[in-house]
Amino acid sequence: MKNAEKFLKTYEEIADESFKKWGYYYPPRTWDEFKVWNNDFYEKYLAKENGVPKTKSYIYLAETLNDFAFYNLYQKIDFESLKNVLFQTSRQSLLNSGLLASGTDHCNVLMKVLSAFSCNDFEVIDYFLPKNLAHSKGKYYTEVSVNLLKVLYFKEFELKEEALQKADKFLSKKITAWEKYVILYFKAIISQNPEEASNCLQELCLAYQKMEHSVGNLKNKLAKYFAPEIHGLYRFARVINQDFFDNITQPKHHSFSEEFEFWQKENNYPKGKLFYSYPKEMDYLNKIFEAELPTVALHNPYPTRKELYKDVEKFAVDLTENVSRIL
Repeated sequence: MKNAEKFLKTYEEIADESFKKWGYYYPPRTWDEFKVWNNDFYEKYLAKENGVPKTKSYIYLAETLNDFAFYNLYQKIDFESLKNVLFQTSRQSLLNSGLLASGTDHCNVLMKVLSAFSCNDFEVIDYFLPKNLAHSKGKYYTEVSVNLLKVLYFKEFELKEEALQKADKFLSKKITAWEKYVILYFKAIISQNPEEASNCLQELCLAYQKMEHSVGNLKNKLAKYFAPEIHGLYRFARVINQDFFDNITQPKHHSFSEEFEFWQKENNYPKGKLFYSYPKEMDYLNKIFEAELPTVALHNPYPTRKELYKDVEKFAVDLTENVSRIL
């Protein structure tokens, strides 16, 4: 994969900076360091936890794998492993988002959903962007995009014009290039315009390098080297219309792997599975990944407001109950 050496160098520089500042390497550089980190966290925070707090703490622990898995992967490129890394890391990110209040509705998970698409994990739509939830107002690009995504995925043709009107209204504002071309990409699929879709993907690769990817410096530095969300957008078109997908031109950019897409096609676009299984004492975390996903719900916890927000407490309870059924 492109940028592998740069990723490894950046990762090791971040770990070295951590050691100089704190006296330990983070993110971990070896499986031994990774296991020691997990064991220490388990002994300190998890050994006596139960119920919803246990579920939340385990999902927090699982984030340690997210960058470390890519570090291992880039040392010896294996597209089967990449598929599984994308599955596990996107699932962790989605579950974590389901537990965190955001001040918005369910659409704020758009980027994480797109990452899941890159390993053909499209079932997340039914749980994190469920059909039964009404279309959003279109205040943010995520809401506009999700409205268009749902029109396409659930064939909500009766809502198409309203969704397009909200999109055009948002596009008339001063917005980032990323916001603009994500919305235009979904519009291109609706209008069945592969040339426009191809151009959007190319522009998104350029925009990806300029955007903030997280609050912390770690992901900002490492996320520049590979764009699973753009692979996810590209792959979403295939789910909607194979002929249309076949006419899209893949972007030419170092953050997009044409080799990975070739492997996907040769292997009939397989869905990802777990890249790493946790040891026996932490098996609860394996069960979290195995359990049925909870369906995101909205509620209004503020009687003086009209907005709906993610019901994060219900999500946590539902996930905990789903895990308990398979223990």
